[in-house]
Order: sequence, then structure tokens, then C-alpha cells
Amino acid sequence: MIDVKLPDIGEGIAEGEIVQWSVQAGETIAKDQPLLEVLTDKASVEIPAPAAGTVSALLFEAGDLVPVGSVIAKIQDASTASAPAASAEQAPSEAPQKTTEKTTEKAQEPGSHNNALATPSVRRFAQEANVDLTQVQGSGPYGRICREDVEKHKALTAAAPQTAPQNTSPEEPPQAPQSPAANETRIPLRGIRRKIADQMVKAKFTAPDFFYGDEADLSELVSFRKTMAEQLKPEGIKLTYLPFIIKAVISGLKAYPTLNASLDDEAQEVVMKHDYHIGFATDSPNGLFVPVIHHADRLSIIALSHEIQRLATQVREGKASAAEMRGGTFTLTNIGAIGGTMCSPIINHPEVGIMGINKIYQKPMVHQGEIAIRWACNISLSFDHRVVDGADGARFCNHVIQLLQNPQRLLLET
Repeated sequence: MIDVKLPDIGEGIAEGEIVQWSVQAGETIAKDQPLLEVLTDKASVEIPAPAAGTVSALLFEAGDLVPVGSVIAKIQDASTASAPAASAEQAPSEAPQKTTEKTTEKAQEPGSHNNALATPSVRRFAQEANVDLTQVQGSGPYGRICREDVEKHKALTAAAPQTAPQNTSPEEPPQAPQSPAANETRIPLRGIRRKIADQMVKAKFTAPDFFYGDEADLSELVSFRKTMAEQLKPEGIKLTYLPFIIKAVISGLKAYPTLNASLDDEAQEVVMKHDYHIGFATDSPNGLFVPVIHHADRLSIIALSHEIQRLATQVREGKASAAEMRGGTFTLTNIGAIGGTMCSPIINHPEVGIMGINKIYQKPMVHQGEIAIRWACNISLSFDHRVVDGADGARFCNHVIQLLQNPQRLLLET
């Protein structure tokens, strides 16, 4: 029997969250076949089977946090299958023994709560839900009780008809008890959603942020991008506004370097970054991810377009690597692609700044002394006030807007 342990995933990870199992108990598997997915930071890591054989037991379930080095599954080594078959006399003698083991296990069910086959997280959940595990029918391997079993038992118990009180007067008919759980659905906070929650809380309670916003007239950029997009379309290049914005932001970071930094709280040092690794928030079926374009300052607008497309596809298909999700020095979030004229983005800690690009829309604006219909966009920025002064934040925003309003100037940026 092979004990499969949660491997050291690196990056100082002490525990991992099981996203999902790719196999089931009793299944025959090959060596290096995907066994399960484990969540680290903001990426899922696939753990392969260390050997061929039959899955004997899965000791944890999706959503469980497992310390590195813990035994998470057991595999019957395939090499044991080549051993001589048991004799006819051995087979009957072993069968009653297995039956006895199952009978003994079954006999323990009516016993104490601790005898129920369930993981620690499920036990905690059952205790909080005031559910006796000995009354719950397990649907997992070997009768193991899963969280869903507890939820189902609780729902069925709540829906069961209640016995009417014996001393109810005729004038006052018995009132049916209302169950708070009857009109609500509870979804476990797990996977990437739990990681996002942890990161947002850490960012909001660590960095005292300040918000700054300004309006840009992007009429020239709208026209320029449209012309360039048509020319590049035959080459399969989807030219969005994001490459232009990244170019403008990098120029601003070079002019105001305190925004391309982080704060080492323990050492009480501001860490100035000399590389420009730009993250961009990407919506996906699995949640919000922030892939990073490393050394974005070395790429042309066309090269940035290719990299944005590649990373966004990787994220949406769940194939982005851990290396592609870390190391950012500044983040962009393009909420305007969905809608909304203003937002207050949360800093992607330990970075000290984030820019939100809102909806680009037409409105009357003053242009060359006259009222004209122009393309407007509100730029939203949040900064860590411990590192970035308000004046520098405002100057940075002005710098970026100046470039976005004169897109041809961006082509001269290095």
C-alpha cells in the first residue's frame, strides 16, 4: 500500500486546499495520471499519481485544508496484482473476516459522535450546525460523511413535520416553526473565492489607502485604436485599449517610482522595484485572477496584445501557472469592459497602487473652446498612503492621462 502525501509545493506553502479529486476510490490509475488539484495562492496545482495501481482510499475531500506532508490518499501498488492468486481455501477464509470488519464498523455508528467517519472540518461544521453525526448517512468512500451529507440531513430534519403541542387551546392554532435554512442556500467559501476573500481582507486592513479619480478625453485614442485594429485584424491580433494603457502606466511609473514599490512591514523598508511587472485583473469561470506581464516595459504594443491574449486564455481555461500569477509591481483592473463610470479598486497587496479603467462612453465635453460629443473615461486609482503621497498620486494620474489623450506619443515611449 502506497501512502500519497501532499508534496511540498514550494514558495513557503505550509498547507494546500483540495480543489477537487480527479479519481475515485476503487479506480485503477496509471503512474503520473492526474490525482487531484490543490490550490496555492491564486493558482491550482495538479498533483500526479506517484505510481500505478488501484485507489484504495481518499482521506480528504474538496475544500479541506491539508498540511504539507499529510497522507491524503492510499494506492494499492499495481505490482501486487502480479502476485500469485490466493488459494481456494484462502478466499473463503478471508471473506468472513471482511464481513466481520464491516459489521464491526457498522456497529459503531450508533455509538459516540467521535466514532463517525468524517474529516475534522466536517466534524466542526456538524458541531456548528448542531447535527449529530451518528444520525447522518455518509455518501463518501467507506461510508465517510461529507459536508453535503450533513447539510442534507439538516435540511431533511428541518423539513420534517413537527408534533403539535399537547396544550394548544382551540382559539390559538399551533404555529408551524420557521426554519431560517428553508429560504436560503449556503455555499461553502472555498477555493479561489476563499483566497480572494483572504487577500482582500489583508489588503484592506494592512494598507491605509486613498482614492483619486480624474476624467480623460480618449477620443483620439478611440479613433487611433480603431484604425490600428482594422490593420492588424488580418494578422489575428485583437487590439484592445489595454496595451496602450499599460504603456502609459509604465511611463508614469518611471516618472514616479514610489508607485512601483512595496512596503516591507517587518523590516520597515520601502522596496523600490526596478522591473515593471504589470498585473491585469481577469474574470474567469473560476473567479478573479491577476496574471502578470513580466518585463512589460520591454514589449511593444503588438507584443503586449499577444501576451494579454495568451495570459487571459490561460486563466479562463484554468491553465495559468503559478509563475504567471505572481511577481506583479502594479495592477490594472478594466471594469469598464462590463460597465460603470467609477470604481474604487482595492490595492493588490503588497503592491502600493492599482488603477481602475472605467467605461469609455460618449458625452458632451469642452473641446478646443466648444461643446462637442467626445469619448470620456474616468480613471480610478487607489494608493497605499504609507508610501505614496497624494501629490505624487495626482501627478502620476495626470501623466498617464496626458499620454492616453495623445496616443501617437505612446509609440515613442521606450
